[in-house]
Amino acid sequence: MPASKVFTVIIGTLMALMVIWGILTRLIPHFLPTPPVKWRLRVNNAIKKANSVENKTPVMDFGWKTGAVRRQMILASSNPSDYTNKRFGNAIHVGKTDRENREAFINRMVPQLRSYKRNIFGFFHPYCNAGGGGEKVLWKAVESTLQKNPQDVVVIYTGDNDVSGPEILANVYKRFEYKLDESRIVFIFLKRRYLVDSKTWPRLTLLGQALGSIILAFEALYKLPPDVWCDTMGYPFTYPFIHWFASIPVIAYTHYPIISSDMLDKLILLPSFKSSLKLKLKYYYWKLFMLLYKFAGKFVDVSITNSTWTNNHIKQIWSTGSSKIIYPPCSTENLVFKGIKEKWTRKNRAVVIAQFRPEKRHELIIRSFASLLDTISVEQRSKVPQLILIGSTRSDKDREYVEELKKLAYETLKIPANLVEFHTDCQYEQMKTFLHTSSYGINAMWNEHFGIAVVEYIASGLIPLVHASAGPLLDIVVPWDSKRRVQADHDSIYNRTGFFFKDPSDPDYGKKDYETYPTLTDLFITVINLTDDEKLQISQRGQQCVLNKFSDLSFSRAWNEVLEEIEEIEPEYAKRRS
Repeated sequence: MPASKVFTVIIGTLMALMVIWGILTRLIPHFLPTPPVKWRLRVNNAIKKANSVENKTPVMDFGWKTGAVRRQMILASSNPSDYTNKRFGNAIHVGKTDRENREAFINRMVPQLRSYKRNIFGFFHPYCNAGGGGEKVLWKAVESTLQKNPQDVVVIYTGDNDVSGPEILANVYKRFEYKLDESRIVFIFLKRRYLVDSKTWPRLTLLGQALGSIILAFEALYKLPPDVWCDTMGYPFTYPFIHWFASIPVIAYTHYPIISSDMLDKLILLPSFKSSLKLKLKYYYWKLFMLLYKFAGKFVDVSITNSTWTNNHIKQIWSTGSSKIIYPPCSTENLVFKGIKEKWTRKNRAVVIAQFRPEKRHELIIRSFASLLDTISVEQRSKVPQLILIGSTRSDKDREYVEELKKLAYETLKIPANLVEFHTDCQYEQMKTFLHTSSYGINAMWNEHFGIAVVEYIASGLIPLVHASAGPLLDIVVPWDSKRRVQADHDSIYNRTGFFFKDPSDPDYGKKDYETYPTLTDLFITVINLTDDEKLQISQRGQQCVLNKFSDLSFSRAWNEVLEEIEEIEPEYAKRRS
């Protein structure tokens, strides 16, 4: 075939694909939320028929249009939470309250007959029942969204199929003490969460999880198309597809970039990088992934990050100047003691609050503690704090990790049992007791994007001993001017709110770090020699700082500004879909 014909075929094919793509991205956003013809009549008849039989629940299956009908029923319902898919899967049952008020319910299915405007905010958070800092952001955002408009509804897209919606909300209250309006929270349970589990993708994990998140997002849209897409967990590769095929605004709350220049630099710094083909291939794989990540950011309407460190990276990757920082809700107002403390009366204990996972570096803390015991004199032993490790376990692997840590502490390092305690999955009240009665809080994670546990330490009056990186360094343990009640622009012993350390095992550890920061063992030696008055001053400065920066109220105010921004954007998207 002549070259001119080949060129013509290629151009023709590309043009045809572009036309098809244009048609799909115009039709699907309209098709997804549009219910089938005579759907109201079918719902009305199903309710009438069910009401004629005692205790019968009308259940209907609209096939490909089930999600669209579910959406319309939620918009019309006086109790939207009834329209979860937990019990009947892809079929829809009519809620009891709506059955009892059939005529009013059917009338409200006509938008023009509704006396209110209701938007559905879809929160894509497949692990909503995990109970960590990311989930605290989710549930406070949900609470703030529901409080902003008494008609709006929140949908939680989750893969936690082993529990029900009410059980999840009970766990939210148990863990975070957030009492939510259950009637306006709809749980949509997803079957394909395994596609975003790293175990599913032992090779090319980042790419596999990215593809998996796209499929999972399509499942969510199919089961219930929302008006606004809120990603509070970090699945950026869903954004282009949400934009193209749902045509709704995207809110992205980024806890940490899934790939960053730090990761690439860390790879290059490995001694074997220049001679290893495998490492070079990995580097270029990550570089390609970075380009895709950059592309995904173009489809975010409101970009939010949780810290200065994350914000700097996201601005660099997404080339956006509009990304804003909203610090996570840390409930500092609930943790701070009321009244002025004039004496240091706390127990000599150091707590570690972190999920039991290797990246939290519990082993480093335990080894540093053992090194402290080996370093100090017998006379100083009475000053050594008791080490309390508190955290949740999400799997058998996490529980095995705890047993390994116990073996390390008690058998390998021979630390006396009375000096180290482990508390797994303890209740919030028990954790608060430890926070309110201990002296120090330790965080050893390298480049922790924020560090909500560190805020909880400081708010509770603990003196933080933290790794000198990312969130704890840039946002949390900052110098504080108590008289002016503002962050100070320089460090001194008079505005200190905590202490930093680094360790030779850090991926980026260098000579400058050695000269600037002590190890955790050395830091232990410093803090056990603090006077009670020094401890009290550091504690009070820190509490004042975190109350100003990290309260739940501060988060809600900032989130409301996001919602106001969405109120302006959403009508434009609605016009495009119609």
